[in-house]
Amino acid sequence: MNYQSNDTAIRDAKPDDLETVTDVLAEAFLHGDLGPWLIPHLDTRHKVYVPYFEMLAQHAIEYGHVEITDEAPAVAIWYTVAGGRQPAIHGYDTRLREITGKYYRRFVEMDRAMGEHHPRDQWHQYLAFLAVDPEHQGRGLGSALLKHHHAELDQAGTPSFLEATGTRNRHLYTRHGYLPRPTYRLSPDGPQLYPLWRPAAPHQTAGQS
Repeated sequence: MNYQSNDTAIRDAKPDDLETVTDVLAEAFLHGDLGPWLIPHLDTRHKVYVPYFEMLAQHAIEYGHVEITDEAPAVAIWYTVAGGRQPAIHGYDTRLREITGKYYRRFVEMDRAMGEHHPRDQWHQYLAFLAVDPEHQGRGLGSALLKHHHAELDQAGTPSFLEATGTRNRHLYTRHGYLPRPTYRLSPDGPQLYPLWRPAAPHQTAGQS
């Protein structure tokens, strides 16, 4: 489907968009808050991130809800989550070990910590990734993706959850109605994550606007 959010064209990603989605994720998170902890060396991080995010993007396009901007590369990946779980990636542990090599344990620590702190008591949508190509950041593309999907969530009365990786992007999400939950670290020496919850909008009755 195609949508228009203000001046930004947004559509659902298709299997043909796999390479674009992968590239946006890999480039956007290459210098992200978690990168130096996951893989210290930048060149190695890039070599790992491309197949890693390809695995995640392929799964998201098939089982999640991936929205992409046409104007410039920006991507939002959402999952509908029940009981704190999302559809599993087939053969994930083996594939993760092959992709990440000696950095496998760090990725496992990240997955474990995020899984333990994911809310399990309410049906919600999970924003797994919001990524904008570095050359196009600061143009409001991330906010356009959020506003577009939040409109759908509000109409359905569905809450949403995410983990911000730093105070800067936490501020972005709080501007869009997300409320802070207790923070945690990926490991005793690892970076801090900032869980955020956006409550469901009240259902409107006939005659309300």
